Amino acid sequence: MRREEAVHDAPVATWWRQASPGTYYWRCLVPARRLPGQVLRFKETDLAENAAGDIIYPRQRGAAIWQFPGNATTGRLMAGMQDDGYRVLIEVDDSYLHTPDVGLYGGWHAELDTCGATDNFSFPAHRKLCEFVDGIIVSTPALADLYSEINPNVYLCPNMVEPDDWPGPQTLEDGVLRIGWGASHSHIVDAPLVRRALMWAADQPGVEVWVFGIGDIYKFPGAVKRAPWTDNLADYRKSLGRCDVMVCPLNETPWARYKSDLKALEAAMAGAWPIVSTATPYTPWRDRTMTCTTAKEWEHAIKWAVRHRDEIPALAAEAKRYVLAERTIERNIGLWREAL
Repeated sequence: MRREEAVHDAPVATWWRQASPGTYYWRCLVPARRLPGQVLRFKETDLAENAAGDIIYPRQRGAAIWQFPGNATTGRLMAGMQDDGYRVLIEVDDSYLHTPDVGLYGGWHAELDTCGATDNFSFPAHRKLCEFVDGIIVSTPALADLYSEINPNVYLCPNMVEPDDWPGPQTLEDGVLRIGWGASHSHIVDAPLVRRALMWAADQPGVEVWVFGIGDIYKFPGAVKRAPWTDNLADYRKSLGRCDVMVCPLNETPWARYKSDLKALEAAMAGAWPIVSTATPYTPWRDRTMTCTTAKEWEHAIKWAVRHRDEIPALAAEAKRYVLAERTIERNIGLWREAL
């Protein structure tokens, strides 16, 4: 059973998490372990009444950080905590003010839910909640600019790594160059950027190409190998660790520009060399690795990697040195303390 909560004896903050294992880990668990804080899933018993008839929140400690809330019930809970004197913050890792490029977030609606019986999450409701909280924690500068239009108290806390959570490289000493792409289904709009490049690479001698997750719905013909989506982060890290190169394609769309450079961080920590898009989220990497905009540029980059495979280990090591020097939670936990 995967871990649902992280409890601490003396937390200075309480994250009220959403269901996504990935965002739970990166945006809640990693900073909570360093503060320290606790990460909880809201249950019926988290709303109670004391002997005097007052509404209380038995497990709430320190500041309350609500992960991308978006419905009326959550809003009432947040307002109640404010009334009781808690500092109430919202945590966002994407724009929850825009409809995604592909479909909607699970259970989210484009229109405000005015029916009390359904209480659906919606983008308009999220906006309303952002207006009254004490502050908003965001993962990128673009999100900071966006949410500053709604709330003056925005705190930039980029994704940071916890090195102890990462195993050593899992690469096989068999002379095979392994190129990977790990992506959720929301990245299907980015697949055309790398489709031809990955198909070409998969046909080259001594090269394997793996797609993780997105291969469930986007079919790469030819020799490209597919691994299914997994919510088990340990298994996912091991899969990445078997790759020498990881591609991070991203179209610059009005929604995608608010995403983060998480894919490059994961690649570097797994011991792979990240090749990234020139899109806004990968701004920190533009002077650190090869960047691509068009499908043609992705073909050129992948062909270069295949033909210069002897240079890949040094490039991967350089990428990891940057992450360990600049992007660890130990070095940057002060950003969260400022928000609290």
